[in-house]
Amino acid sequence: MSDAESILGGLFQRHMEQLTAAFAVTRGADHTLIYANAAFRLMVGSAGVTTPGRPLVQAFAGHGIGELTDVLDGVFRTAVVVRDHRIDPGDAGTPAWCCSVWPEMNRDGRPEHLLIELRETAPAERTMVLQRQVAEQMLMSALRERDAADSAEEANRRATYLAAEGRRLAESLDEQDTLNALTRLALPRRGAWCVVDIIEAEGKMRRLAMIHPDPEKQALLRTLETRWSPEPGDAFGAPAALRHLGPTIIDDEIDAALAAAAHDAETLKVLRQVGAGSLLTVPLAIRDQLVGAITFVSGQRDHAYTEQDVKLAEDLTIRSAMALYSARLHGEALALKARAEEASRAKTAFLGTMSHELRTPLNAIGGYVDLLDMGLRGPVTDAQHVDLGRIRSNQQHLMGLITDVLNLVRVGSGRVLYGIADVPAFEILEAAVAMVEPLILQKTIIYDVIECDISIVARADRDKAVQIIVNLLSNAIKFTNPGGRVDIGCTAVGDSVRFHVADTGIGIPGDKLEVIFEPFVQVKEGLAGRDGGVGLGLAISRDLARAMHGDLVVESVLGEGSRFTLVLPRAESAQTQE
Repeated sequence: MSDAESILGGLFQRHMEQLTAAFAVTRGADHTLIYANAAFRLMVGSAGVTTPGRPLVQAFAGHGIGELTDVLDGVFRTAVVVRDHRIDPGDAGTPAWCCSVWPEMNRDGRPEHLLIELRETAPAERTMVLQRQVAEQMLMSALRERDAADSAEEANRRATYLAAEGRRLAESLDEQDTLNALTRLALPRRGAWCVVDIIEAEGKMRRLAMIHPDPEKQALLRTLETRWSPEPGDAFGAPAALRHLGPTIIDDEIDAALAAAAHDAETLKVLRQVGAGSLLTVPLAIRDQLVGAITFVSGQRDHAYTEQDVKLAEDLTIRSAMALYSARLHGEALALKARAEEASRAKTAFLGTMSHELRTPLNAIGGYVDLLDMGLRGPVTDAQHVDLGRIRSNQQHLMGLITDVLNLVRVGSGRVLYGIADVPAFEILEAAVAMVEPLILQKTIIYDVIECDISIVARADRDKAVQIIVNLLSNAIKFTNPGGRVDIGCTAVGDSVRFHVADTGIGIPGDKLEVIFEPFVQVKEGLAGRDGGVGLGLAISRDLARAMHGDLVVESVLGEGSRFTLVLPRAESAQTQE
């Protein structure tokens, strides 16, 4: 299984391909690309190389690659998530990129893979970035003046707080852990507290938590956990977020707003004991979908929320949404992978059970056919002998199909034993040809000799290797018309032995060169019906080859023929003699 499959899984990979966001996954400190979805490949364009196994730097044609590499190196070294980092290409005519990077840890707690998201900054966003840069330059100039020292200290405190909260939110990809982290949010004010509401899939609003830094007041809020829920019409929380796209601030008549949202006298009494100043509700959205709201509550004697407070609250909420989105995406991927694995196990168990159950009656059918054909139940006419022969032929055909299914189940479950040894390659080919030579002669297919140096020795299970070659020869004969040609042979290339079976048959469409190795897929389906079998031979053959540390690959031109190559390890003794 490849790195991309082990991390993403087949179903999740298809989901990633459909996303409009550009995602890629790298492995190791050199950032080797192991997966890039369609949006990422489109963003890189024809100038880049997005082939898995190559360094990520080759996917870019100088577009801020130095700065991007620095960002990836930093995340891989520190395991700290980076979000919305601006990559400047250095060219005024080229749009800037925003880059977010998440590390994936190995069992030792060290980064092993990086998940990368890239997006182009919109013109308005680029203007905002430039405006922020100008504002920062002005602020830095102002900070040089002694009378701006207090402002500088406050700005630094807010930035430090935001960075710390961002790191805390990104500590886990588990959705419940992320939700727990959300409940601990609050603006850095004395006595400030926080209310987190969640909007569930069916539109139901749920009060996730209320958190206060004062233990005594937190104990009071805990008494409301099962009875104070958001209701339509509330002036703050999720109901306010559903009514307004932006932040909602309540500075006046705060007691009236609390009384209206309390819904009963006991709840209002508790809220008044806890105390509340200004209320600031910020919508919590994931990819333009509202999933909840965070209400920041200032201390009772604190001043009203300022524009800077609102900006800080929005930044906190954006980071919260991104953390929650990543956690949900990760959770969905794990769930899809688990369901796929469970479905695969169920399918394998079903096939194995059914195949065993079918063998018993089929064996009985074969036995009774033999008894009747021998005349033990009475005289049998010539026509009846022919009919019994047809029954026997179909019974044997069905037994062969069931045997294929059982072989697939055994190979897929890892229950097949392999006796790996040094085996002369010519011996493998010679044994396989002996089994199918009558079929070659019967179909009048041209076949000369085995082209294989007798000194070539492979490391393999002899019977499994012969089984693979027999299957390849059988397919070549099946799909080659009378008068066509079949060639077989082997060569030694480095530390491997390559067996080939080539034919001049119907060939394989380019879009099926990999599909044919999947179970229950056949080359001629849709062209001339099924020519026996259930499409398991190639699937079993590739699994057997890979279990022997080899592989099975194919090259083909539709209408001209195919060439299958079985690659197996070469015996070390044979390599030493060269």
